[in-house]
Amino acid sequence: MKAIIKVINRKRGMYAAEINDNGEFVIFELLDSCEPEIGDVISHADFYSMGRETYKNLTQNCEFEVAVENICGANLVKQQCFL
Repeated sequence: MKAIIKVINRKRGMYAAEINDNGEFVIFELLDSCEPEIGDVISHADFYSMGRETYKNLTQNCEFEVAVENICGANLVKQQCFL
């Protein structure tokens, strides 16, 4: 599966990525130093898995550790990222 980084809260290390352009977003906390940027394409076998996961950034060609917090619709993304 692929997702595109759409929202970043750098102060909290929170990110939202839209899964397969379907209007669902995976919300995760970054636990690594490879920082995704807005527009980066990331991949994972199952974005619906919760807890600690390893995602691959296809744009920057690196892997990074995350703590998956939630899956939500666009209307909750800012709230979930503490914006």
